[in-house]
Amino acid sequence: MELMERVREVGADAPPMSDTGIDAARVALLREIAREGRVDAAPRRRRTARWIGGSALAGGLAATALVVGLVVVPATAPTASAVVFEKAAAGAEEAGSPRLAAGQYLRLRTDFAWRVVWDADMPDGAHFNNFDPDDAEAVLEVVDTGTTYVPADAGGDWVRERIPYVVTAAHGARAAEAKAEWEAQSPVEGLAGVTRYPGGVAEAGGDGGTFEYYLDDRELYADLPSDVPGTIEWFSRRYEGEGDANGLAHYFAETISDVAVFNLAPAAARASMLRAFATLDHVEVVATSGDRTTLRYERVRQDGDAAPIEFTLDTSRGYVLGVTSWPYGTDADPGPDAWTSRTTAEIAVVDSAP
Repeated sequence: MELMERVREVGADAPPMSDTGIDAARVALLREIAREGRVDAAPRRRRTARWIGGSALAGGLAATALVVGLVVVPATAPTASAVVFEKAAAGAEEAGSPRLAAGQYLRLRTDFAWRVVWDADMPDGAHFNNFDPDDAEAVLEVVDTGTTYVPADAGGDWVRERIPYVVTAAHGARAAEAKAEWEAQSPVEGLAGVTRYPGGVAEAGGDGGTFEYYLDDRELYADLPSDVPGTIEWFSRRYEGEGDANGLAHYFAETISDVAVFNLAPAAARASMLRAFATLDHVEVVATSGDRTTLRYERVRQDGDAAPIEFTLDTSRGYVLGVTSWPYGTDADPGPDAWTSRTTAEIAVVDSAP
């Protein structure tokens, strides 16, 4: 009997599986594949191949969860966070690249906020150089806003608008003094305004030479594999020598926090990365509201210091809509006002650009 005929017969009378069950089995399979392929994985005892029977073969699940019966799906169920990552990856694939009519733009706005510590005991000109809030007489919250407009015709002018370094809140006994000093020193001149980039090509560098790059970093993702082990290996090569105690977690934190770069990446690239991130341990679901899910991960450095990071995924489109980071060396559950940086993103199709 042909192999696929045997597959069809096993569990043929089982009831259809729900979408949730299919997502769970798919994630379990991805996690197992990633563990086998991860370059830093510990040696594992060889498993004996076996058939997967019962309702797991119902409907379209046979193609994704069975893999012709030679991969053993782990006995443990996938975590809730892994299911969220898979849902977001599928959302990226299904939504694809936004369809733009002639003259329309994809608008990506990011608001990057961070907390600046002001310490009167530091030398003149260096009051903002002490990063310990316990020694501070004031703490400022500063926001840097940037908006990128991607034209329907990618060869046309891409537009970037920036509103840098706005103090949105000031705390502490000497907050007014700290705010005045920040605004006097802040290098806003020449940074604000609108810039156009023909074909989305920008230039960077300085006296040592300049180079060109695309605003959507398409050259970065040109060789990103579509499979989970390949994507993990790609991250390892990209960040070689920068890993921490959690391996892939370092790469994850770097990428998920760069909201503008991640969200402008092609849908297929975002799906690949999200599926790789689904293999991470110690990611917890914090809250879900419709197609918005907030997750929490505790980053750990090689020296053992830990710091939580929270991020919000738009699971219907595979975008990152928000990231909040806390400093290393803090308690596992610091207060909500102790964050160090916070980024929010808005993505929409609009009819015009500045």
